[in-house]
Amino acid sequence: MAKTASVEIKVGIFVLIAIVLLGYLTTVLTRDRIITRDTYEIHAYFDNVTGLRTNSPVEIAGIDVGTVKDITLHENRARVTMAIRPDIDVHADSQATIRTRGVLGDKFVEVNPGSATEPTLEDGGVVSRGVQPTDLDQVMARIGDIADDISEVSRSVSNVFGGPEGEQDMREFFDNLREAAVHMNQIVQTNARGIEKIVANLQDFSGDLKTISETNKEGITHIVDNFSQASSQLNVSLEQLGEIMDTAQHGEGPVATLLEDRQMSEDMRRTAASLESLTRKLDEGEGTLGKLISEDDTGRKIDDALDGINEFLDRYDRFQTVVDFRSEYMASTGDMKSYLDLTLQPAEDRFYMLSLIDDPKGRTRTTETVERERVDGGQWTVTETEEEKTYKDRLKFSAQLAKRWNDFILRGGLIESTGGFGMDYFLWDERIKLYTDVFDLGADRPHVKSGANLYFLDNFYLTAGFDDYLSKHGDSSFFGGLGFYFTDEDLKYLMSSVPVPDGNF
Repeated sequence: MAKTASVEIKVGIFVLIAIVLLGYLTTVLTRDRIITRDTYEIHAYFDNVTGLRTNSPVEIAGIDVGTVKDITLHENRARVTMAIRPDIDVHADSQATIRTRGVLGDKFVEVNPGSATEPTLEDGGVVSRGVQPTDLDQVMARIGDIADDISEVSRSVSNVFGGPEGEQDMREFFDNLREAAVHMNQIVQTNARGIEKIVANLQDFSGDLKTISETNKEGITHIVDNFSQASSQLNVSLEQLGEIMDTAQHGEGPVATLLEDRQMSEDMRRTAASLESLTRKLDEGEGTLGKLISEDDTGRKIDDALDGINEFLDRYDRFQTVVDFRSEYMASTGDMKSYLDLTLQPAEDRFYMLSLIDDPKGRTRTTETVERERVDGGQWTVTETEEEKTYKDRLKFSAQLAKRWNDFILRGGLIESTGGFGMDYFLWDERIKLYTDVFDLGADRPHVKSGANLYFLDNFYLTAGFDDYLSKHGDSSFFGGLGFYFTDEDLKYLMSSVPVPDGNF
C-alpha cells in the first residue's frame, strides 16, 4: 500500500512540474501578444503590399514593437493599420518599409520612428511615407534599357571604325605618320650634336629639379597626402561592396526581390517546357538548327567557327590596357595639375590614348573689340580694345592616336581640348622618357610643354619639365610631380586580391 502511495506521489510531482513548465513556456511565447493588447494604431499607405499579411510583425531596429492589424484598400492604395506598443513613440516624419526576412521569408514592416524633435503620432495617426522594395518587372526593364544602350554604343563604334572607308582612312593616317617619322629620323641623324646638348641640359635640369624639390617640400608632401586619401577612399568603397554582398546574403535588397517573386516559378516551368520541345525538334532534325546538326558538313563549319574564335582571342590577348595617373606641382602658381590617362594598345607599334586633365588655371581667351564713333558729322574715330577672359573650365580632355618606331613615338589629335601633336623618346632601356607636346595651335603662340619621366619600382615614376615656355603672358612654369600606372597584368592581380564574401544567394 505504501509502495502504491509512493508511485502516486511521484506521478503527482511530475505532473506539477509539467504544468509549471507549460505555463512558463506559454508566458514566454505569448508575452508579446499580451503586452501588445494595450496598443495604439497608426496607418501607412503603400502602392503594393504583395506578401504582407495581418499579424505580420512590425519592427524598429530589428525589435518587435507591434503587429499588422488590418490591410484595406483606400483610394486605390493599400492602407496598412499597425498596432504599436504604448511605450514606443513614432514621430510625424517617420517612414515605414516593407522588408523580407531571409531569401524567401515572410514579409514584415520596418518602421523608422523619425526625429525626436518632431511631434509624436497619436492613435489613428498616419506615417509620412511608405516604401516597398523595387518590383522585379522594374528591375528587368532597367536591365533591358542598359542592354539597348550597350548595343547602340557598339553600333556607333562599328560605324566609325568599320567598313572599307574607315579602314582606308586609318591606313592613310598611318602612312602619313610613317612619312613624318622618316623625316623626323633624318632630322635626328643630322642633329646628333644637338641631342648631346639636350642630354647635357637634362643633367643640368636634374640639378635644378633637386633644388626645386628641396624648396618645395610642402608641395611634394601634398602629393603624398593625395595618394593616402585615394587609398582611404578605396578602402571605404571595398567596405561598402562587402555590405551590399552581406545584405543580399540575408535576403534583402534587389537580389532578394528577384528570388521571392511568385512569377519566377511559373516562368521557370514555361522555360523547361520550351527546352523540352526544342530538344525533341533537334532530335528529329526539325528547324534550321536540327538540320545543321544532322548534316555531314556541320563539323567543318564548327571547325571554321572555332578557328575564327581562336583568331579573335589571339587578337584579344595582344590587346593591352594601361591606366596612368600623375600630379604635377606648378612652381609659378603653387597649384597641382592632375592627369588620368587610359592607353589602349591593340598592337606593339600603335596605340590610342584618352586623358582627363584637371587644370587649375582654366582657359584664357582674348577678344578684340573695334568701335567707331562720329561726332557732329566730323571724322570717324576708331577705337580698338583687347580683353582677356579666363574661363574656369578646369576639366579638359585629350584623345590621341600614336605610332611607334623603336624608341620614338609620334602622337596627334586633341591635347587638353585643343588640336595638337606630341613626340616621345625612350632612353636607358625605357627607364627615361623625353616628351614634348605642342597644342592650342590657334593661339598667338602655341602651348609647348617639354619634360622627362624617370621610371622606378615597376609602377612609379618621377616627372619634371617646363610648361608653356613660349607664352608671352608669363604663364611659363617649371613643374615636378609623381605618377603611377597599372597594366593589364597589374589590374588582374589587384582584382584577384580583392576579397569576395562567401554565401549563397
